Amino acid sequence: MSRPPNTTAALHAMDRGRSVVVGTSSRKLIVILFIALATGAVLVGLAVLIVSSSLERNVSWMLFAFNPRMWAITVGTIGCLVVAPIAVAFRLRRADALVVSSTGLVESHRGTVLPASFVSWNEIERITLDTATPRPGPKYVVYYLTRDSVQRRGRTGPFARRIMLRTGFELSHRRLFELLTAAHARYVRQIR
Repeated sequence: MSRPPNTTAALHAMDRGRSVVVGTSSRKLIVILFIALATGAVLVGLAVLIVSSSLERNVSWMLFAFNPRMWAITVGTIGCLVVAPIAVAFRLRRADALVVSSTGLVESHRGTVLPASFVSWNEIERITLDTATPRPGPKYVVYYLTRDSVQRRGRTGPFARRIMLRTGFELSHRRLFELLTAAHARYVRQIR
């Protein structure tokens, strides 16, 4: 089952022993790419406008070299027209996915499951929908490991128990949160 239509259907598939694969949303990445390319085109147009109007007034090239606006436009253009397409292509090529099953969840890249990323349902204390910082902002799906799991994995630091899922999956944060909390509640007692 590649795209679960809803939480109930996904749980039904997991009850039958199948895994639910929540892949990277290529549609979201393409939208990000188009926004970056459009912004880059606007910045190029703005730079051409500034340069052409300055050449008409015989402005020295030194003013361009030390003008912070031109540096900002240059950096923004490079970011939008060079870095963003490379990042989107890299993310599409990686084909990240989250595989959810009745035993736990695991990350995969290009269809290969990463063994170090497997987390059993009984290793998860709770799953929340939180912001990355104490300030208001976008919400992310976060799960908290039990203390025993943190010690077994050798994690240290103040946020060792907190694992934040990446963004860009086919499911929205709310639907992914709903799926993971329902699966956690159903399967945590079945695993010894």
